[in-house]
Amino acid sequence: MKTLIVFDLDGVITSEDAYWDAAGLTLHELLYSPRYWNVTGQRGYEPVTGAEESRLLSRSTLPEEEILLYKALALNSNWDTCYAAVCWRLIALLEQVLPAHRALLLPLRPWEADWLARLRSVLATQRAALEPRLGTLLSGTPPFAGAPFSGIVGLELLNRYDAYASARLGLRIEGVFSRLSPFWDFCRSLFQEWYLGEELYSRTYGHPPAQAGKPGCIHFERPLLPPEALRETLDALRAAGYVLGLATGRCSQEATLPLQAYDLLSRFDPEHVCTYDAVEAAETELRRAGDTTLLSKPHPFQFLYALDRRGPSAAELARPRPPFIVVGDSSGDILGGRAAGALTVATLSGARSQEARQRLLACAPDFVIDDVCRLPSLLAEVERLESIQRLQFEDRAKAERLLRWWFARQLDLLPEQVTLTPRPVSLNSFNGTYEQNGERYFFKTHVEEQSALSEYYHAELLRDAGYNMVLPLRVVRQEGRQMVIYPLVQWPVMFDLMRAVETGAPCPVTAEILVAAERRACQRLLEIYRRTGRLSSAEEHATAPIHQLFWHRLTGGRLTRFYRGQSIPLPSSANARTGQSEIGFEDLLRCRWVVNGEQQQRTLGELLEEAQERLHPRQAALTVIGHGDAHFGNIFLEHERDYLYFDPAFAGRHAVLLDIVKPLYHNVFASWMYFPQETAQGLTVRVALHHGAGGEWIEVMHSYQLAPIRQAILITKVQTLLRPLLSWLKEEGALPADWDRLLALALLCCPLLTINLLDHGRIPPAVCWLGLTQAVLLGNAGLLPWRTLLESEAEDAS
Repeated sequence: MKTLIVFDLDGVITSEDAYWDAAGLTLHELLYSPRYWNVTGQRGYEPVTGAEESRLLSRSTLPEEEILLYKALALNSNWDTCYAAVCWRLIALLEQVLPAHRALLLPLRPWEADWLARLRSVLATQRAALEPRLGTLLSGTPPFAGAPFSGIVGLELLNRYDAYASARLGLRIEGVFSRLSPFWDFCRSLFQEWYLGEELYSRTYGHPPAQAGKPGCIHFERPLLPPEALRETLDALRAAGYVLGLATGRCSQEATLPLQAYDLLSRFDPEHVCTYDAVEAAETELRRAGDTTLLSKPHPFQFLYALDRRGPSAAELARPRPPFIVVGDSSGDILGGRAAGALTVATLSGARSQEARQRLLACAPDFVIDDVCRLPSLLAEVERLESIQRLQFEDRAKAERLLRWWFARQLDLLPEQVTLTPRPVSLNSFNGTYEQNGERYFFKTHVEEQSALSEYYHAELLRDAGYNMVLPLRVVRQEGRQMVIYPLVQWPVMFDLMRAVETGAPCPVTAEILVAAERRACQRLLEIYRRTGRLSSAEEHATAPIHQLFWHRLTGGRLTRFYRGQSIPLPSSANARTGQSEIGFEDLLRCRWVVNGEQQQRTLGELLEEAQERLHPRQAALTVIGHGDAHFGNIFLEHERDYLYFDPAFAGRHAVLLDIVKPLYHNVFASWMYFPQETAQGLTVRVALHHGAGGEWIEVMHSYQLAPIRQAILITKVQTLLRPLLSWLKEEGALPADWDRLLALALLCCPLLTINLLDHGRIPPAVCWLGLTQAVLLGNAGLLPWRTLLESEAEDAS
């Protein structure tokens, strides 16, 4: 399925400077030509002819800051920006006419030669009084901050000019300054004379311009960016499978000429191009039906026409549409793109003032880049599912739009609706449902940066081994793009049931049912281990996906990205004692720890070094077929008794002791990780940093305790799975002599490397220290009461 990118032209690919020149020169000719307003009483009017002269005269008449204001207010077409500048100045002039003389100008017809002659005559009678004020009068500020414009954007601003003129002049004015007024066509024609020049204008419209000698600003156009950079960018996008289209306020001729000159035109698919010609034709069709809707941006018509040539009627515009991307530099582009249902990318290259940028960003584009040449790298990053995983908690609607686009691009799916279900358990994943052809489906992905895996999701392997599995309908196994599609499952998720019992919230099952289900699952799991267990060579074991959860996180960049070079804030109690507000992570690695009065044998730095060696994948081991990540977020409770597993992102053949680690930790000890803010409310953590002859040491006192349901699950898991498992491994001669160190070091990785404890926007300082403390405790000897519960088995195994 093709993925379409629709570009605005001016401010994105082409420069608007030549158009802005034409706008300023149009205003200048209206002001000073004897043919039009002639505010200074000139006898003749000579057009400027050179590029530099044109630019200077234009900007002195119509400042760039004013044009940028119009763009920021979603007046996207340069004809409209020119018209906006002309209208308020003419109204300001008329306001200076003495009330007794205003009757001579009624009805207002500023597009007719006779009326213009009357205006010149009236202004001539007041020239002496008017001339000293002209500079201030004509270089003032557009009136859009007050009534009747306040809060309005887009073409409706132009339609408010009649009401504004009525209030300022004390007259009832209708149809003079609106967007559908003949005055707009009059100003556009004059604009075209300046932009095209005498020769091209005559050829295009079949008659010469009213004023001879205009050179044509189109000939002064320069590219916004180096043409070779633009060609490289567009070629990269096409090579990545994108189809390129255009939606521009330029007419076809004016869009084609510069694109041909820069050798860019052939990169755009003519089936996905919308110029102003299409807007005019569609508006004409609407007018015949009595509809006065304006279809220029920010109306979505241009983008939808570029998408699939749909017509302007409400029924046509409302038809289902595939996801696509709009790239623009103005509020009109972003507002219109969003109304069309597109993902929007704002380029700052056309927003050349601080106010213009602020207004552009206020439209909340989905993404922002400096210029269009950054688009290929942005889209390459967005296609990686980490972007959606992060967004699900910050901006769910945006994440859902992005995911719908991802489904279309990566899976050739066009779901009518995508619904994400952000969950506390989704620390490195996301899931949700989508609807297609009346059917609903469940999806889940696991996001793992710098993946060292060749394959994910061995669901069939688990099913064949005896696991009760939800089998996927479809699997994507590309690095950074792992996605699984399932039939919709209605059973409750164990994570939610456990949390409800833990907090006392309403729950459809009792704690006893959950513990009984855990007991059955442990018994069944032990049977599967016994049935599938065999020795694996170091080479075979090194390829197991489960190592991504432990050793690869230690060595593959996550540890460095989360913590290296960072500082951990110290609580205020520690500050008062030492005057130190934080401790560097590298310094923390060297500290000894005392936790709730118990001294820990190893520092965190020593534990990490030991873990990198002991958890190395290339080690022979007794291996089993295991899920690898069977925490309660990946388990449904079927019929209130049996575990139904899904999301086997790390399933495969691997060491049995590693297989039990993630469910042991996350199902029992990790509530703080999923609910950090709630945990912080009832948590007391005191940290003291001490300096002594033997170096620094940290003393931590905390009040964190396991909920009764977590303790019950722990006891059940130890009695029903861990003790029998250790006995079986000993019988097989496969119990490592340092099995307790292997478990402790793997458990260490869970609190330290599942999430970034220094993510201050998410993790309160007290919870950060709780996580660090758990990592040290686990790495040294394990958390009580786990060690006590295993004590007798450890003695038997030694």
